[in-house]
Amino acid sequence: MFPYWADRVTPPAAVVGWPEPLTYDETFTRGGDRAELPIMVLVGKVDARTARDRLSVYADGSGSASIKAAIEAHPATAYSSARVTRVEFGVITVANVEYMAATFYIDVIGTGA
Repeated sequence: MFPYWADRVTPPAAVVGWPEPLTYDETFTRGGDRAELPIMVLVGKVDARTARDRLSVYADGSGSASIKAAIEAHPATAYSSARVTRVEFGVITVANVEYMAATFYIDVIGTGA
């Protein structure tokens, strides 16, 4: 997983995007903040026959490769809860190479600082 946009990737790869939006004060005063984090998972070139099949295991709601299962099973540390709300499929270009990809949207809620 890359914490920033990489100059190139070797699939499968995941990139965490900036929160969109970051909402302050979801509950009383500084009781809690909320963010939606996109995680882009790139699996292979768009024209690769296996790219769709490889991407589908990450999009499953459960299982050993499921992004949803991994995020939601992770113990909360710097946040109160994290939940995958949806996934969108498409093409992401990195270094002029088009990759079959899925963008997972994670709803993160935590105590306001």
